[in-house]
Amino acid sequence: MRPNTHDLLTREATDWHLQGLINRSLLDVLLERYSPRGQFSTRLLKWLGVFAIFQLGLAVLAFISLMANSASMAALLMGGISAALWYFGVRMATDPHRRYPFTGAVLVTASLAAAFGTFVLIYIVLRGQPEGGAIPTLMLLTSVLGVLTAYAHHLRWPLLLALLLFFHGLGAWHTYGGHGAYFADIQDPTLMALIALVTIMLGIWHERRLETGPLRRCIGFGGLYLIFGLLYLNLSLWFLTLPTGPLAWVLVFTASCIGQIIAGARLHDARFTGFGIVFLAINVYTRYFEHFWDRLSLGLFFLSGGILAMGLGYAFERWSLSGHPDQQP
Repeated sequence: MRPNTHDLLTREATDWHLQGLINRSLLDVLLERYSPRGQFSTRLLKWLGVFAIFQLGLAVLAFISLMANSASMAALLMGGISAALWYFGVRMATDPHRRYPFTGAVLVTASLAAAFGTFVLIYIVLRGQPEGGAIPTLMLLTSVLGVLTAYAHHLRWPLLLALLLFFHGLGAWHTYGGHGAYFADIQDPTLMALIALVTIMLGIWHERRLETGPLRRCIGFGGLYLIFGLLYLNLSLWFLTLPTGPLAWVLVFTASCIGQIIAGARLHDARFTGFGIVFLAINVYTRYFEHFWDRLSLGLFFLSGGILAMGLGYAFERWSLSGHPDQQP
C-alpha cells in the first residue's frame, strides 16, 4: 500500500471513531488492516526464504522416498504436504482481518500443484508409468479441485491454475526442444477454438451478471475466464494457419482479430482490443514471413518489415487521434 493511501485511510478511520460512527474495536481492526506491510526488499527476502524452505522440504521428501525406493511413500508424503498447504493456506486467505490474503492464496495454489503430483504418484503405484490420456485426465481432475476451492473460498489464484490445467488437459501442450528452443502445440485447434469461444461467453456472463448478483464475492473470476478464452482462441486460430495454412483459416483468423478490436471499442473493454491488435499484428507478420522470407535477402526482409510496421503504426495512431484534434501523434 502506498504511504499516502495508508495515511488517508488511517485519518478517515480515526475521524469516524471520533465522530462516533464506529466503535474502538472496529477502529483497531481497520488500523490493523491498513497498517503498512513493510518495504519491497523485506517482502522479497521473505518470499525468497519461503521459497527456499519449500524447495528444501521437497528435496528432503524426495530423498526419503528415494531411500525407501517406494512410490507409495512418495505419494503419501506429497499428499500430506498438499493437505497441509491447503489447510493453512485457506486459513490465511480467509482470515477475518485480511492479514495474509496473498500468502494464503499462494499456499492454496501450491497445494493444488502438489495435489496434481500426488495424483500422478498414485497412478504410478496403481497402474505403472502414465501413458496415453492419463496425464491430461489428472490435469482435468486437479482443475476441478481448483475450481471448487476458488468458488468455495473466493480465491482467484486457484481458479487461474485450474484454467491453465483445464486447457492443457484438453490438449494444449508445450515442451523444451533443446538448444534454447521451445515448442507449442494444440492437439485439436478447431475444438480448442470452440471451447475457448464458450469460455469467453462464460467470462462475459460471469462478469456482467453473476458478479453483480449472487457471486459478488467472486470479483475477477469472469476476467480470468475471458483472458484465457481470448488467449486460446487466438492461439488456436493462429495454429490453424501454420504452416502456410488454408486461405479460409487465414481469413477466419483475420476476421476474428478485427472482430475483437471492434468488440473492444463497442464494449469499452481494452482486453478485447489488446488481444485483437496483438494477434492481428502476429497474423500480418506471419503472412509476411510466409510470402517473403525465401524471396528477399535477410537484410531487405527485416528492413522492409520494419518500414511497413512503422508505417502501419503511424497510420493507426493518426486514425486513433482523428477524433481528438487537440492531440498530436
